[in-house]
Amino acid sequence: MKLKSIAVLAALVLPPGAFAAPTFWSVPSATATPPEPPVVQEQSEPLQYLTATPTAVVAPAVQIPSPTPTPQPGLRALNPTEAALFSVFVPGAGQVYAGDPAKGLVFAALFGIGLWQTLDNLQLVHDSSGDLVAKNETAGNLFGLATLAAYGFGIQDAYNTAANYNKRHYLTLNLGIAPYPNATLAYLF
Repeated sequence: MKLKSIAVLAALVLPPGAFAAPTFWSVPSATATPPEPPVVQEQSEPLQYLTATPTAVVAPAVQIPSPTPTPQPGLRALNPTEAALFSVFVPGAGQVYAGDPAKGLVFAALFGIGLWQTLDNLQLVHDSSGDLVAKNETAGNLFGLATLAAYGFGIQDAYNTAANYNKRHYLTLNLGIAPYPNATLAYLF
């Protein structure tokens, strides 16, 4: 209320010209004046950084990449897609196929324990009134989500483990193409 009355009082007391545009905007003969250009001093002798250096500059030698080592005899390239499919059907089997059985056992154990805990917590039991309810639905859901995450991560890890096996044993050619420096070409024996 006070703010409204102060605004009305200010509008009545101030002269009408106070709300108008500044007078220099409405002058018809006014033109914009550009600023003066800066003064540039000329140099009679070249600057120090433009003169030649007295010492010779040694350019680094161009390194020619060495050829890709030959694959180890008796090894064959693994198909990363097959490793992922093995892990889809049996968790941990793709890691075993890719040459890392310890990691395969870890993923199989994570999946097995997670599935066991999910089913155990979602087991139906009779409550005090005789109705069937889940033993611990919240814990069952959380274990289920963790098991699903471990299952999906195990599939991706099986694919990566097989691809790394091929690189580690030189079963993949590194082409080093300019726009794609890590482009690879795999070949089977």
